[in-house]
Amino acid sequence: MGHGATAVSGQVGSDAGPDAHVRVAVLELAGVSRLHAGRPVWAPVDLRVASGSLCIVTGDNGSGKTTLLRLAAGLLRPSTGSRICTGRALYVRAGAGLRGVQTVAGAVATTAGLAGRRSAATAALAVLGLDGSATRRVGTLSAGERVRVTLAAALAAQPSLLCLDEPTGVLDERGVDDLLAVLRQLRAGGCAVLLATHQPAAVLAGADAHLHLAGGRVSLHDPVSA
Repeated sequence: MGHGATAVSGQVGSDAGPDAHVRVAVLELAGVSRLHAGRPVWAPVDLRVASGSLCIVTGDNGSGKTTLLRLAAGLLRPSTGSRICTGRALYVRAGAGLRGVQTVAGAVATTAGLAGRRSAATAALAVLGLDGSATRRVGTLSAGERVRVTLAAALAAQPSLLCLDEPTGVLDERGVDDLLAVLRQLRAGGCAVLLATHQPAAVLAGADAHLHLAGGRVSLHDPVSA
């Protein structure tokens, strides 16, 4: 983890949507950094993320991707600077955080219920092709199926900001297609997405920006540079 590098300043997503509707800032980071062992994980970050936008986050292991996503979601406090989030933020480590004894339906309903959207769980299961597995225990699922469960939970919860950590690693081609479909549906409802991945090519379609972490520096690029 580096320190003392140049800060990044930028915006993800334009201020006008496809129908010329104004996009609001869902997340604003101002001079934000986070200390680890007394040193900044990355240089101070100024970042504005607009509603309905998708930002791909890349970087080597240990570069601070998960730290940035957890901070963006409000699970970590910045060591310097400020974070403002409009609406509800959700951090999802794809396939993780599930209890093996829960049923698929129960796991999705629990997350949706925390957002006051428990009734949306059934429809979300159908979108991910999990309605036939609703009564299965999470502990019996494959890694790819567990990712589908977390995606269904995110879809049902309909947050303002979704911080999605490493969803692509265990997905097959159909799974990636389902992921892209979920992202389109969430973004159509105004949800902004920060998606960390080691496989950016799988999710570049429709992305607004590419945030890359390396050597203590966070740099913002057009998605084609991923």
